[in-house]
Amino acid sequence: MPADFSKQTIDTLAKRAAYLCSGPDCRVSTVGPNSEAARATIIGEAAHVYAARAGEARYDESMNDQARAAISNAIWLCRNCHRQVDRDAQKFPADLLFLWREQHEEYVASNLGSKSDKARFDLARHELAQFEGYPPLIRRIACDKPPGWEWSLSAALMRHLNAPLFRRLADLREGVCALTVYALDNEAVIDFAHTRLEDMTEMIGPLGKILERFNRAWGAPGEPGDINEIHHTALLLRDSLAQIVAHEEMLRSVRVSPKHGEVINLLQDALGSQAEKFAATPDRLDEIVDMAIRLDENGSDSTPIVVTETITFELPDGWADKFNRAVRRIEGRGISKGFAEGYRQSGNSGSGCLTAIGFMIFFLLLLQFF
Repeated sequence: MPADFSKQTIDTLAKRAAYLCSGPDCRVSTVGPNSEAARATIIGEAAHVYAARAGEARYDESMNDQARAAISNAIWLCRNCHRQVDRDAQKFPADLLFLWREQHEEYVASNLGSKSDKARFDLARHELAQFEGYPPLIRRIACDKPPGWEWSLSAALMRHLNAPLFRRLADLREGVCALTVYALDNEAVIDFAHTRLEDMTEMIGPLGKILERFNRAWGAPGEPGDINEIHHTALLLRDSLAQIVAHEEMLRSVRVSPKHGEVINLLQDALGSQAEKFAATPDRLDEIVDMAIRLDENGSDSTPIVVTETITFELPDGWADKFNRAVRRIEGRGISKGFAEGYRQSGNSGSGCLTAIGFMIFFLLLLQFF
């Protein structure tokens, strides 16, 4: 089944656990002699942290099968401990199992490994320090570096860092946020609106550059990505989206007269609704990793595959005309033609395309690439 661990994943997991159960109160040896001289008896099993199938322990419907079958979602346990953790998911939640594995690998490196093994473990732990306080799955992806880890890590970071921002946008839209409201003089409404429009353009600009930074951080075909740069770029994306959230909060924090309210209402959510398009990016990255692994399993040549994604920030149809009419009703004039053209498509007064932000994802359909 697609969500089951591969033989290679099972073998690697067992070796990293030194064939010992990762349960901290167990640590029984899971390998021993067999009645046949050429074979060994193994009582250890690769257990899923998040279940492979619906209805099983700790199933997470947001994961795809590739993520469920990755070594970052696995822990080596004896059969008894495996049954125990799957019978009581509340007593043995995913975070606890991730902690077991992390502690067990430290135990193996410190007590059973060579000095060089301990040094490598310490180096890896230093690299993981930047993810302190993050969900355990992020730390596991960063530690294990499974096939396609660059994109899987980016997806996990985006979900973790940006989820509170998307939730805040949804709360603002529903009007359930407690905001400090201040009155805006009628004479200042038009200038306020123009400033917010200029801010919208300035806030969009860095997003394209950030996605270009991701492309570089993921590495060229055949080369590993830069984990520090991936993390840094994910933080840059979070900070840019946070600016957009602050912009939406500002638009909802002003009180104006009913005559001027239409201008402010048109500005509200014009940018926030577009920023929410980034919420789908993590799922798309996971789909790309899954596609690459499946193609590799089916056999492929060494030709790089290019996946191009474009995120288009656009104003609703007729937005620019509505905005101009609202301004005319206030002051008998509209925004300048040149100013308006910056917020709508050339030759189309009915819609306003702010910008198209594209990014390309390169990968080789070769297992050794990952």
